[in-house]
Amino acid sequence: MADETILILANGDWGDAFRLDSLVDRADRILAADGAWAKADSLGVRVDRVIGDLDSLTSEEQVRLRASGIPIEDYPADKDFTDLELAVDFALAVQARAMQVRELIVFGAFGGRIDHALANLFLLEKAAERGVAVELIAGDETAWLIDGPFTIPIGDVGDRISLIPLSDSAIVRTDGLRYPLNDEPLRRASGRGVSNAIERTPARIEVHSGRLLAIHGPAEKAEGANS
Repeated sequence: MADETILILANGDWGDAFRLDSLVDRADRILAADGAWAKADSLGVRVDRVIGDLDSLTSEEQVRLRASGIPIEDYPADKDFTDLELAVDFALAVQARAMQVRELIVFGAFGGRIDHALANLFLLEKAAERGVAVELIAGDETAWLIDGPFTIPIGDVGDRISLIPLSDSAIVRTDGLRYPLNDEPLRRASGRGVSNAIERTPARIEVHSGRLLAIHGPAEKAEGANS
């Protein structure tokens, strides 16, 4: 059974979309959640499927989408799930079909509303619970959900790394970060893991218990690190 990397385009803030080309190159399949299709179309990015209630598309955009021949998973506006959650569920359902999902990348999940940002972040735990690697792209920042050993795949010395538990606490060991952790607890109700930095590469993180969000940002946005 072949492994797939699935890229989900969400309808949040894409910024200048400078990273999108490299993400498209990495993806075996591209899904667009609702209005993200119009953004992709404007950039010449061909998606494999559109998922959602299409309420973020204008009437003209809906006509163009339906004429494009791209498969649509169309849902009513009154539904219990967000469009991004429906897209994540569709991606994970691929595992029950011909392909095994190796990696799930979500681009543009944030933008404006705190409730949407939190819901979009937490729903990615669905993928982690299936053993699928999860990567979240927002502007020039990248986040990963970690519940075991992990090598940070990008970044230079001086880049910011923040470690934020999604569980109540996480026991964490790090290697290559300026402020090391040696099988120590990070707690969700504390900012201790915010604004660490890469001291040498490759930097590594190992989560012995709990689940952790690791967030990478470029050095020019780093602030004072917490020990």
